[in-house]
Amino acid sequence: MTAAPREIVNQWKEQMVKGYLKMAVLFVLMRKPMHGYEIIKSINEWTFGIMTPTAGSIYPTLRDLEERELIEGWWIPEKRRKIYRITERGRRVFKEAIEKHFEFASTLRRWLLKEMARLGIIEDVDIPSMMGSALKLLLLRGDASVEARIEALKRLRLNIQNAIEVLSRIVKQIKIREEKLKQEMRLKESSNRGMEDTSR
Repeated sequence: MTAAPREIVNQWKEQMVKGYLKMAVLFVLMRKPMHGYEIIKSINEWTFGIMTPTAGSIYPTLRDLEERELIEGWWIPEKRRKIYRITERGRRVFKEAIEKHFEFASTLRRWLLKEMARLGIIEDVDIPSMMGSALKLLLLRGDASVEARIEALKRLRLNIQNAIEVLSRIVKQIKIREEKLKQEMRLKESSNRGMEDTSR
């Protein structure tokens, strides 16, 4: 039986979420070794609540990463906890995954805006990349100073504010285009009715 489009999209979304969760686990473990609950809490904090993993999603992810030798874990019997830390292989994989993600996101953004402009939906505008040096510093430089992190967050905030302004302009242009199409549709319907009345 062929899967419905919505079912296929949901499967893709689930696969994407799993991939991002693995990256998030590697990211927080670059800071320090942690047990499962700490990892969940840290991911929630670092993603500003965008990612809220549960025990049901985090432990299968940890097992998978451990099997791939990207992290390693050891039990502390007296605390009945398993502590995880990232391996050198895990650090290399995370760094490459982040670089590839930035590259893909930038290419996709340029293509999408170019196509929207070509279709007349928006003007030929460009959204500032939010995946630039600020995010790379926050994600990749574990040894960055507090001052460098503050500056990176400031640049990221300004980039996001700038992107919001550009997106607001795009929304206005889309609304204008939408109204023009509605007007064309009404004129066409009116013209068709007029032709029907004439033929009677």
